[in-house]
Amino acid sequence: MRAGLALSILQRPVQSAGAGAANRGIPLPSSCRGPLYRPRARLLRIQNHLLPVPRVTPWACRADARASSTVMAHASSGTVSGAGDGLTDAAKLADADLPPVKDDAVPWLERIEGSIARSRKIRGGNYVQIATVSPEGLPCCRTVVFRGWVPSASGQKAMKMITDLRSEKVGQIAASPACEMVWWFSKSSEQYRISGELQLVGADCTDQELLNQRKQQWGNLSDPAREQFFWESPGVSFSGRPDPPVGGRDAEGNVLTAPDTFLLMLLWPKKVKYLRLTDNFAQADQLQLDAAARAAWTCQRVNP
Repeated sequence: MRAGLALSILQRPVQSAGAGAANRGIPLPSSCRGPLYRPRARLLRIQNHLLPVPRVTPWACRADARASSTVMAHASSGTVSGAGDGLTDAAKLADADLPPVKDDAVPWLERIEGSIARSRKIRGGNYVQIATVSPEGLPCCRTVVFRGWVPSASGQKAMKMITDLRSEKVGQIAASPACEMVWWFSKSSEQYRISGELQLVGADCTDQELLNQRKQQWGNLSDPAREQFFWESPGVSFSGRPDPPVGGRDAEGNVLTAPDTFLLMLLWPKKVKYLRLTDNFAQADQLQLDAAARAAWTCQRVNP
């Protein structure tokens, strides 16, 4: 009975603070609506006791306002898919944990770090497509896994991947190291086209630093990935199910030495074309070498 009476009282319009204020029904908590009369505060305490509700803080109100304004801005500019039909994917646009997208021309190495961070939790987010040229001049494209960066003394950074000595791309790279990589980031609708030259690092490499990189990458591979380098030659007639050492390990469980078939594949970028489809922002980067052979990138915004 008391609960019903309290609820009926709460359902009546109550005036806000200040003489002559219009009736507004049951208001938001004081943290969002300003000072309240003491009788109203007592009624609100009764309401919260009978019908507990989450506490709304000024910070929450401001965050909601920021999220709403962000979504409305994107919708009005047409950058939200289906903006004409209503607001979509508001949480993705207002995710405060993601690094901000840069709207001005900045070096691509700085920009791509943000793209990688936004896609870190997406399965397959580090899969890239890389195209080489066959001896006949034909393009040959495949998907590989980006595995990090390898710095050099000149200031350049190579993109690290792996391959098998017996794969057809090795012969193509020997004939022409030119290549182009395409990396699509679905989380942020960004595309990078990265042109440059490929370098293969095998057991016969004379650069000790690169040999160390190869050894480290071999140890970082998963057991199934290591097993593949002990399989039969790829691209020839099927010879039955392979029987490699389990996990690429010996009887004691230690990782075996990398076989000659395991190669580190490095892409040394020379030109990068960037496109963001959410607002059609495009940028072009070009590698320049100064008098001391130090690497420096130039970048400018271009028409998409």
